[in-house]
Amino acid sequence: MLVALLVLALVGVVVAIVVGRRRSRAAAAAATARVEAAETAHRQELERVSASHDEGVSSLEAQHARERDELEARRRDAEERAEQSQEFATRSMRWDEPSQRAVVDACTELGLDGVLVTNVVFVPVDAPRTRRFVAQVDHVLLLSSAAVVIENKGWKGVVLDGVQPRDVHSSIGTLFGDATFEPPFAVQVSRESPTSFRITSHEGRESPAAQVRRQAQRVSDLVGAETSRTQWFDTAVFYSHPDAEVWAAETDATEAGVTTTIVAGGRQLRSFLERVGDRPRTLAPTRIDELAELFARHGADVRRFGAMAVPEGR
Repeated sequence: MLVALLVLALVGVVVAIVVGRRRSRAAAAAATARVEAAETAHRQELERVSASHDEGVSSLEAQHARERDELEARRRDAEERAEQSQEFATRSMRWDEPSQRAVVDACTELGLDGVLVTNVVFVPVDAPRTRRFVAQVDHVLLLSSAAVVIENKGWKGVVLDGVQPRDVHSSIGTLFGDATFEPPFAVQVSRESPTSFRITSHEGRESPAAQVRRQAQRVSDLVGAETSRTQWFDTAVFYSHPDAEVWAAETDATEAGVTTTIVAGGRQLRSFLERVGDRPRTLAPTRIDELAELFARHGADVRRFGAMAVPEGR
């Protein structure tokens, strides 16, 4: 009996030892699993942080590259604008010198005070970047009574602006037959040889009157963008060639009532400037100086006359 009890006790001890070892191994395995899980989580966190860092660095590098490319594009754009403006200014100035002299001389003779800027070259405010073009304005006259955009046309021969050929002379009417032009329009008849003529028509948007109104709007937009103040500009077309025979209406008006004055030759120019000079004063000398300096930055040739011969405050 005693032996049996001893055997049972011994078996119990062995079982306890075996169970304890199994529990210890299970606990150790669980601990090992927890350690490995912690290590895995730590490694994954490091990888996430590293990936986030790399992504952040890549994002910063990409942003820097975009900014660099944008600055380079702006630089190229500025250089291209400058080259276009310089080329345009050089080519255009020689055509506008005679009309420039005529306007300045007429203003001086009339005793007017102001500034004439010639050959303003700029990229219009509303020009799409993908289809950029350069605008060139022949003259902007700045007087205390008005600001006027003047489109110079040094056309030779016979010029009809707003006047139908049949209403001029039978010989002119014969050249055109029954042709009738829709205003606004201008037609130039020039002799190519002793026996032949060249007829060039400028209709609708291509007419000088429509052209100068479009240029005046662009100049107004430029002034508004660069001075934060709006400015109204009157418009005029000046046929300046001394050998031109011009038949023109005194004015060309849009359906909205915007009027453009048509001027031919020195006598009509003087009469037009005299009427403009007699208007009430609307531009202060400081404003005239501000506009003249703005246009000078865009390559314009600036001629001052009268009391404005010296800039305000200098």
